[in-house]
Amino acid sequence: MPLALIQAALSEAQTAIAAAQSGESGRAAAGEVVRQTYETVRPLLDKAIMRLKANHFDNLAQLEQWGLDTAVVKGKVSVRKPTSQGQWLDFLQAYVTKEASLSAEQQISDPPLATMQSHLDTMQASLTDRASGKDQREINIQARNTAVDRLLTLLKLAAAIRVVITYGGAITNDLQLWGFEVNGRVAGSKEEPIPPIE
Repeated sequence: MPLALIQAALSEAQTAIAAAQSGESGRAAAGEVVRQTYETVRPLLDKAIMRLKANHFDNLAQLEQWGLDTAVVKGKVSVRKPTSQGQWLDFLQAYVTKEASLSAEQQISDPPLATMQSHLDTMQASLTDRASGKDQREINIQARNTAVDRLLTLLKLAAAIRVVITYGGAITNDLQLWGFEVNGRVAGSKEEPIPPIE
């Protein structure tokens, strides 16, 4: 068995392992940015909802244009806040889009549109990076598993060839000199009977 074949399989496995670890690191780092940005933007979004409610008190249904759900409850329009992180992100995106379509005089000044746009850009980029890191990790874990299986098969073949060629088919502890781990097994011998005491 050519050594180059085993070296190539080992190199392929090592490359896939490193790429999977890199993908996981990228996913984790991007996920932390998403978490921190979300914690920062949540209070600003609550403030934006309060401002929108105050500005459109007479017609709360208009808040649908900013991405908020409204419903009529007991004859009055009620505004439903987002409940999940994904819904808050959808609201942020709709809010920025709507505010950007308005003149500066019509926009809500606190929180400023530029701040909200910056948070939206950061969230979107980080979510993309997180998904990319996850994909890279999963793809390379699959490549790693394939490469490790191939390497294991090649090493088993190399061990078998070494046993046949060098040791005449007998498994011996000398295989450890070639990097193989040899586990001995106890033969099923019967215990010697204990002689009777005279």
